[in-house]
Amino acid sequence: GLSQRPVRAIDGTYQHESAHYRRRTPKDGGTDNPKGHALLSFYNLRLGVPEDAYIDTRNRHESLMLRDYDREASALTRQRNTLWLVDRAFIDGRFWDQKKAQLGQTMITRMKSNLLYEILQARVIDHDSPVNAGIVFDQQLQRNSAEQPWRRICLVSRRGRWVEVLTNELELEPGVIAFLYSRRWEEEKCFDTWKNDFSQAKAWGKSLTAIENQVLLAIVTSILIVMRLHQALGDEPPRDEKALRKQDKRQAARYREPDGTDRPDWVAPLYRYTTKLSRQVLRFFQNCFDKTASP
Repeated sequence: GLSQRPVRAIDGTYQHESAHYRRRTPKDGGTDNPKGHALLSFYNLRLGVPEDAYIDTRNRHESLMLRDYDREASALTRQRNTLWLVDRAFIDGRFWDQKKAQLGQTMITRMKSNLLYEILQARVIDHDSPVNAGIVFDQQLQRNSAEQPWRRICLVSRRGRWVEVLTNELELEPGVIAFLYSRRWEEEKCFDTWKNDFSQAKAWGKSLTAIENQVLLAIVTSILIVMRLHQALGDEPPRDEKALRKQDKRQAARYREPDGTDRPDWVAPLYRYTTKLSRQVLRFFQNCFDKTASP
């Protein structure tokens, strides 16, 4: 049901200051964020690569950072019909109502326990469709902080966990919406690569421009590696046998086992490739620069 709609994830991560920069938080009379530099990352789920990032060193909420980013002319939040997968920190009813009315954008996030709403009606679930396996209910509701109708979807995962999802997307099957939210974790793998393999855990410079250049270098590096792998392997995505064995083990894990996944069984054959760049791949490219190597 997605057709050609862009599917992107938004999430925030934090970066420690460089060694020669002393943090001054509001408690110390400054404006710096106590958690460090805030990096608001935008990740393309269809391509498996980061596309953009917004940086702020001030002590600001992530939803306010998103509004600041949206004012930029080249912001990805200005593209039509995008489906966004976001963290609960970005539940801003009025912002997403406006995006849906103007650009046809919708969002999916995890339900918050303190959200104020009124249930309007129960939506019909097609239980004959395998994508809706595990769906308990699909409710249409009216949020106190929004004007347009929203949905609350509850899924019992394959490992017995109850997961509630909130969305203003009214067309897609509830099982597809629940699955797409689980794909948001692909961005966490991107953060893992940045911090552990690209030396992004700590800022290299002091100024905002230096911090922006650093994260842009990480984005460019990620995209160039994916492009080079595509040129070398053709249409076949890169296979990481070690990662796939771990993925199969997690998919077979039973309830209460510590290392398992709640991803429904019907999607397991569709995603046989990992979007995480393995260290073997990164070491190969590094060795190509450090030593003389053939093309």
